[in-house]
This record gives sequence, C-alpha cells and structure tokens, in this order.
Amino acid sequence: MKKIIIFTLILAIAFTAVIYAAPGDTNDPIVVLSYLNDRIKALISDYKLDEMENLQKKVDGLASGGTGSSSAALEVVEIHAGEKLIAGAGTELILRGGKAFVIGSEMGGISNVTAGKDFVSGMEFVANHLMIVPRNDGRGAYTNDYAIFMVRGAYEIVKQ
Repeated sequence: MKKIIIFTLILAIAFTAVIYAAPGDTNDPIVVLSYLNDRIKALISDYKLDEMENLQKKVDGLASGGTGSSSAALEVVEIHAGEKLIAGAGTELILRGGKAFVIGSEMGGISNVTAGKDFVSGMEFVANHLMIVPRNDGRGAYTNDYAIFMVRGAYEIVKQ
C-alpha cells in the first residue's frame, strides 16, 4: 500500500509541473511553434544561410541595375549604339544581324564554338556562330550601331 501511495504522489508532482508550465517555457515538455521558429532563425543566422538566397540571385543573373534575364530558351535581344550586352558564365550568344564586337576580360575572351577559337576584346562577332561566355567577369558584346542576338542564359543590357 505504501508503494502505491508513493507512486501516486510522484505522479501527482510530475503532472503538476507539466500542468502549471507556461507554453513555450523551459519547463514545458511540448514543442511549440514559436520555439521552432526561434531555433530555425538562430540556425540560419549561425550558418549564414540567409546569404545563400543572395548568392542564388547572383547565380541566376547579374545583380545590377540594367535590364536582363536568365532563361533556358533562346531569347532575341537587340542592342543599339551606346549599349553593351554583358553575359553571365555559360551564356550562349549568336549574332543574327548587325555588327557587334567582343568585350573580353583580363582572363580572356569569348569562345567561338563554331570556329573553335577564342575571340578576344575588340574582335568582330561572326554572324550565326555560337559563342559561349566562360566566366561571369564582364564579358559580352557591344555595337556602334545595331545588333541582334539570340541569347540563352544570364545577361544584362548596360548603357555605356
């Protein structure tokens, strides 16, 4: 009989602590949404995962103020005198009309896949040749008059 009374007393004390614990308190054995939210925010901050969203935007397209796009489909893009088409890494360019020139970087130019050559700064684009930009370091095209491209990938139109 003593064992039953002692066991009942222990259970009563344990349940009293659970019943009178405030929600979200350290004594509360139930996990509440506010605790999970606070914990997740702390982990995001600790591991700097909030910066991953910004990095993803930079990967998807160039992160400055011109008009631009990033697409899996070929897109027709026109540039006029005083404009530059700055392409991201892996962007494909095909000159369809007009006259355009390569913007290279210190690391090199743009790969002309059709001709199997590297086109460096100042070289003229060849119409209907597939050009691929190897890095996201400011490479692209400019024109003194007008040019029309088919573009697949990240790019930005910038005024000179």
